[in-house]
Amino acid sequence: MNKERNRVCPVELANSLDGRIRKWLQDPRKILSPYVDEGMTVLDIGCGPGFFSVEMAKMVGRNGKVVSADLQDGMLQKLSNKIRGTEVGLQS
Repeated sequence: MNKERNRVCPVELANSLDGRIRKWLQDPRKILSPYVDEGMTVLDIGCGPGFFSVEMAKMVGRNGKVVSADLQDGMLQKLSNKIRGTEVGLQS
C-alpha cells in the first residue's frame, strides 16, 4: 500500500520554522544574496511564516517587491502579523 504522506507543516508549529537556531544554520541573507538584488521582484513559494520573505523584502528595498505564497491561509496570516507596522509593510 502506498499511502500519501501529508508534508505540510501545521500552522500551529509555524514558530518552529522561524527561530534563532534556524537563522544561524540557514542565514537567509547569506543564502539569497547571490540571487536577490535591490529593485527586484521575487517570489517566495511556500513562504510559511516568512522566514525568507522578510529578509528578501529588506534586500529588494523600497523599489522591489516580494510576492509570498503559501497553501495555508494561516501561514500567510502569521507573515502578515509579523510585518504589520514595520517598514517592510504589506500590500495585497
